[in-house]
Amino acid sequence: HGLETGPHYFHKQASELSDIATRKTEYPFNAKFWAYIRSILSNAKPVGFGELPNPNATAVKGPEDATNFISKVVSIGPLNPIQPAVIAQEGGFDEDVVLAELFYGTLVGLVAMRFSPVCVQCGSAVMDTDMLGRVPGKAMCQGCNAPNVVDNMDNIKVMFLLNSDVLYVLAENYACTPSSDSMAVTNIFAAVPANSTGSGYTYRVGTGKETEIAPALAPGKYRMHCPVAKTDNYLVVERKAKETDPVFKLNMKVSQLVYNHKRGQRRAELRAPHGKIQFDIFPDTRSFFVLWVQKDVDDKTLMYLPEDERQLYTSATRVIHHPIFNALFQENQVVSVQKNIFLSISHVVLVFTDIVDSTKLYASLGDGHAFRLVRKHFQVLFGAFTRNGGRVVKTIGDAVMASFTTGKAALHAVSEAMILITTIGRRPDNQNFVEIRVGIHSGQATVVPLNGVNDYFGQTANIAARVQSAAKASECFVTETVLESSQEARYAYNEITAGSSFQATPVTELKLKGVEGKVHARGFRKTVRSRRESDTSSLSHYTDRKANRSYSIRRVSESSLTGTDDEQNDIPRVKQFERPGELGRRGSQLDVYEEE
Repeated sequence: HGLETGPHYFHKQASELSDIATRKTEYPFNAKFWAYIRSILSNAKPVGFGELPNPNATAVKGPEDATNFISKVVSIGPLNPIQPAVIAQEGGFDEDVVLAELFYGTLVGLVAMRFSPVCVQCGSAVMDTDMLGRVPGKAMCQGCNAPNVVDNMDNIKVMFLLNSDVLYVLAENYACTPSSDSMAVTNIFAAVPANSTGSGYTYRVGTGKETEIAPALAPGKYRMHCPVAKTDNYLVVERKAKETDPVFKLNMKVSQLVYNHKRGQRRAELRAPHGKIQFDIFPDTRSFFVLWVQKDVDDKTLMYLPEDERQLYTSATRVIHHPIFNALFQENQVVSVQKNIFLSISHVVLVFTDIVDSTKLYASLGDGHAFRLVRKHFQVLFGAFTRNGGRVVKTIGDAVMASFTTGKAALHAVSEAMILITTIGRRPDNQNFVEIRVGIHSGQATVVPLNGVNDYFGQTANIAARVQSAAKASECFVTETVLESSQEARYAYNEITAGSSFQATPVTELKLKGVEGKVHARGFRKTVRSRRESDTSSLSHYTDRKANRSYSIRRVSESSLTGTDDEQNDIPRVKQFERPGELGRRGSQLDVYEEE
């Protein structure tokens, strides 16, 4: 049901989003995306199914009514709820752009962000919550009643609900997508909207009239299931209908059909003497309802949705790596530890960096001046990592830990950082540029709440840290696990080592402390030429491909290392990390550094 105020409210909130983009941040407001959303909303006018003032009366509906209503539901499906991956695919947008718009939409109240485990059986939302830390370790699907263990962030979908003043949908639960096998055993599929009076709607089968939506049901036992209204019951047809049989009226109040599996409730069994039935349905729960009658076969056929038939979704793993999410919500969206159940990520790429000879740097400059240089190094790393889709997890002294969803992104981020690190100036103690050593490894990792952030625990993190320690100055070691995980990662490595800034290092067998067996890694090291000032001349107009912005880069003199904070160099800024300060959030995460 669309409310009359919807278009006005949508316009008001979209204007507020545009104001944030133009006045409070340098974030580009994507008007094309919101115009696309509005084009879908134009289909969300009240369906006009017709309600009667008498709550005991019913309006007869036929096959055309049923088809039109389902078409209406399908037309607003992309917004009920908003699935970022689906919107990106159908609208031709980059998924990161869609997410950025929706994150800011959440900020102004146009949409609400929801986290929902994906049901192992039906593929729908098991339940939903507004906080990542409130996702339970175990949950029963409200649609198909399948038990779920929630232990992987890849299986938590992130979706968005439009403000009810924009799109108001009367539904108890999210719809399950029926599989092709399930639809093959379906006899009746007709939707009924909720209404304000509680009056009913009539569907007929086997009557031979124009209003008939299906032939008469054959004798047997049928399953009647509606995941949206949370009903699950049986219908028994006792015998074959005769031509002379009068139509049997089956009065159905949706509230009497709701099935509560948690209380051990038995499914109701409705009976009809023959298959010529008039279903008088009263949606008294104020929820959308589907008259879905199927053959009573096994649950797998009826409820299970194969992987290849499931809808795309945006996982929590992807969302926590988005720079806008981290800028706006990172402090509040932290996982929680459930009893004996920990959230993991099946495949995460972890990057560890460390400044070479940092002890000598502090000894020669003193803590304050040394940290000024370290801070500039943080700016370069944070910028390169976030621009390439990474997430800065934490700093440990002058070391940085970051995570990525792909090896390709991690490799591009590290190579970019190793080139740009020369723009922050030379070390006064030895007149060399600041050098870092880097280690990259990938695998499964457990996500744990530590010091208010989503941190990683496990052997993948251990190996990544050990690999970094094995690298030499201005060298990045990347394990074969990363390069073998995808063809894109191998292409990225070959692209980096084919250029003039880096030279490839051979495969090395590493014997790492606390790790059984040997770890094979290869790397790339900055060439001697890349350490000279002339090497960064090609970066004087560095282009951020993802944000489509250019940055002017100038080199910093050694004297600037002891200047004031106002004398900042033109290092590429992390625009995606900036928060709208006028909305009560810090201007940038780069303003605060805490050593752990």
